[in-house]
Amino acid sequence: MIAADAILRYDERLTHSPMTEAFPFRPWVRSTSRRALLWGIAVVVAIGGIVWWLEGGERERWARAFGVLLAYSLLFWVTLIKIWWTATRPAVLLDDDAFAFQPLHTFRPRRIPFATVLACNPRPGTEALRFVIEKRGTARELFLNLAVVKGQHRFLELLGERLEAAGLQKVPGKENSWRRPEWEDPGMAAGPPV
Repeated sequence: MIAADAILRYDERLTHSPMTEAFPFRPWVRSTSRRALLWGIAVVVAIGGIVWWLEGGERERWARAFGVLLAYSLLFWVTLIKIWWTATRPAVLLDDDAFAFQPLHTFRPRRIPFATVLACNPRPGTEALRFVIEKRGTARELFLNLAVVKGQHRFLELLGERLEAAGLQKVPGKENSWRRPEWEDPGMAAGPPV
């Protein structure tokens, strides 16, 4: 219960800031996890029915195998319920000095101050946005999947404004790309020829 209270306080602090904009997950994220959960239940019930029907001399082996399958299925269901529950919360929160994104596999949003962002650009061939942040003197990459964010165009517009206010500059000729003037990003190079 203590962890849940801490998560709620953390979320309230993020969502009640006067300049916070919230961008939810797209509806298909929840519906897909719900559909997978229902299909998973149906498959386990079908396997259980087959095991019960094949009951015989080797019943103990089948029961043990089904028990393992059931344990993995329950873990899968818990994971899908967690994803479904997480998708009810904002995917991304933007305020004046930071943004927070909610990975589907974690309980807490991850907050990134704009002061730590060295560069931001689209990841080639995907709908992900690549952030290079400074953490303990080292540049680290983070990726935000924009395909799951509802209102991604508005998000990119506001993100650009806030990154520029934090001192990053737009990269000429590259859409949705920003970097600090004093930092050369090796990830923004053209890359090797194919």
